[in-house]
Amino acid sequence: MKPYAAILVGLALGSVLLGACSGGGGGEKTPAPAASRLHRHPADQRARRPGHLSEPLKQMAEHLKRRGILLLISDFYDEPDDILEAIKPLRFLGNDLIVFHVLDPREVDFEYDDASTFEDLETTDQMPVVPQSFRAQYRAMIQEHIQTLQTRLSEHRIDYALLNTSEPLDRALFSYLNSRERLMRVR
Repeated sequence: MKPYAAILVGLALGSVLLGACSGGGGGEKTPAPAASRLHRHPADQRARRPGHLSEPLKQMAEHLKRRGILLLISDFYDEPDDILEAIKPLRFLGNDLIVFHVLDPREVDFEYDDASTFEDLETTDQMPVVPQSFRAQYRAMIQEHIQTLQTRLSEHRIDYALLNTSEPLDRALFSYLNSRERLMRVR
């Protein structure tokens, strides 16, 4: 579900931004060439190696020739300072960054009842968990992670939006775009 949500967010916002860049009216719009490469079936989306942002973002920064609006869509399972260090070069180049933190509700609420073994999809490491004994600690950790990310990114004028995969995508995007419009009036 998360890869599919991330793809939809990227495509929807890309479409909105292209409309804004081309005048937003009924005129001719330039198609997004990356859209066809991004739209793959969610079942085909599996992590192939540990997901650290620094190397792909460094490569991206090397290839960017002009400033623009960059969307970063991820579950951001890394240390907030490491994420910020990976993103800062893109901001330094003058880009407007928008970060979408995509999480499944069970990743936030940890509403599991039975003892289970959880598998890290990137490393295949497994960890047995008894949810009742870990739930409160996990919830506190994830909320601290979300708050720290939001605060650290905001300090660097990087937009942050938490997207819950259980919410309708249009509501989440509308909420983000509304808040961005209000911020643009203040900036």
